[in-house]
Amino acid sequence: MKLDKQSFEKHFTGYFITDCVVRARDMVYFVLEQEDDQGPPRTCVVICAERPGLPAWSGSTLKGMHRMTAGVSYIPKEQFVGVTFNCHVYAVGSGERGFEEDLKGYDSQALRDANTPSDEYLLRGPILRLRSIDGRLYGCGPGRTVIDRIGKNDWHYHTSLPENRHFLDPHGFEDIDGFSSKDIYAVGGKGDIWHFDGQKWKQIPFPSNMDLRTVCCAPDGAVYIGAESGNVFKGRDNKWVMIARSELSLPFRDMVWHDGALWCTNDTGLWTVRNDKLKAADVPPEISVCSGHLSVSDGVMLLAGPYGAAMHDGKAWIRIIDYNAFK
Repeated sequence: MKLDKQSFEKHFTGYFITDCVVRARDMVYFVLEQEDDQGPPRTCVVICAERPGLPAWSGSTLKGMHRMTAGVSYIPKEQFVGVTFNCHVYAVGSGERGFEEDLKGYDSQALRDANTPSDEYLLRGPILRLRSIDGRLYGCGPGRTVIDRIGKNDWHYHTSLPENRHFLDPHGFEDIDGFSSKDIYAVGGKGDIWHFDGQKWKQIPFPSNMDLRTVCCAPDGAVYIGAESGNVFKGRDNKWVMIARSELSLPFRDMVWHDGALWCTNDTGLWTVRNDKLKAADVPPEISVCSGHLSVSDGVMLLAGPYGAAMHDGKAWIRIIDYNAFK
């Protein structure tokens, strides 16, 4: 799975990694964007696979897909799904590849073409995060936006969530995760947390008005929330406690559970939480330099950032992309 020079020059030259996602331990995806801002921005979705009959590295260059967030849908089909800041959708997998209808976001062509009352959508925001929960793909964004994917060109919009006066108000959401489709948490804004029981959403009291950025529903039964400056809260339902007080220059961008620990990352590093203690991850420098984004599925964890990518299979780290090696 390690990137070779020919594949680097074909897919990565002139681009930098802006997101990543694991579909399976033998298939991962990277979202790339151009390094310069001359002309219309271009996005590239690169597939790294170790499956018989498939190339090790392949990709598609997409126009008009700026600021894409990456996700994987397992129901009804196993596919990569990318959603952009301006509501465009691209999917690939299970014999399909291509653009889909725009989401009904605050600035989508689909909503303008529909010529329908727009209040319930215009008060919502763009999709900033995609997460697989019980095999179904969920998305969230500001204005307390939550959607889930039913199938191609078919999304369920959770418009029962109280909308705000404007999607730029200091309310959620920045991230979403769940133990199941009937036990989901969405977080964001100034201590704005909501819980979904499969039928209705309920706001959860929270002991802080910090900006909330990430959430992880972990196999240990706890919900972990990453707040501003790298502070970490742990709890569930109405009980929360801060387990890590930090003064990092950047909040955590991604937070996942892997190999018995909580892993957190931003552009400056990689951290773990074990026994309610936050520490810099004990990894080699050539791994920590890949910090930026995290994704976990099928027993493996993918770490990717501006300088490359690495994967942990539960036993060891493997550096799969090294930008410096081909410069």
